[in-house]
Amino acid sequence: MPEKPNKLRVSIISGIAIGLVSAIPGLNLINCCCCAGIILGGVLAVYLYKQEHVEGAPPIESSDGLILGVTTGVISAFSTTLLNLLIIALFGDVASEFLRSFTEQILDQANLPPETIEQLRSQIDASMAEATTFIGVMKELLFNLLIHPLFAMLGGLIGYSVFKPKKPVEFNPTPGT
Repeated sequence: MPEKPNKLRVSIISGIAIGLVSAIPGLNLINCCCCAGIILGGVLAVYLYKQEHVEGAPPIESSDGLILGVTTGVISAFSTTLLNLLIIALFGDVASEFLRSFTEQILDQANLPPETIEQLRSQIDASMAEATTFIGVMKELLFNLLIHPLFAMLGGLIGYSVFKPKKPVEFNPTPGT
């Protein structure tokens, strides 16, 4: 009897795909919709796993979707953090600059006292400066390690329910009715 396909290879491919979606500025906005990019990555893992599934192997189970989702989420947490660092090193902190200009526009139009606006600006600057430090990167990684496996696991379970083998329905009419 053939064995089930390797889950790690599928998880690496899907985890890197989630990392790309989560790290590329502009494209990462898809995760604003209930972490849709991460959930779709979990679905992608189950889809790729099903494509590698051979006839005669044990059927795909919900535990396979769960394991695929969690491992994909862990891999995507690391790949997202590394790709964010790479993008910052190559292009600068594009996302922070966008947020800074956006908040400046809002603060300019806000009807707040000047000392409150100045305090908000200093808080935003301090927060953005911390994001590229070692501690900031570790906080991002920890946050990603909490969120990505959770939502990718949800995606894996959704993928299982969509791609699970369909059982044929047998129709047995009862005689005499």
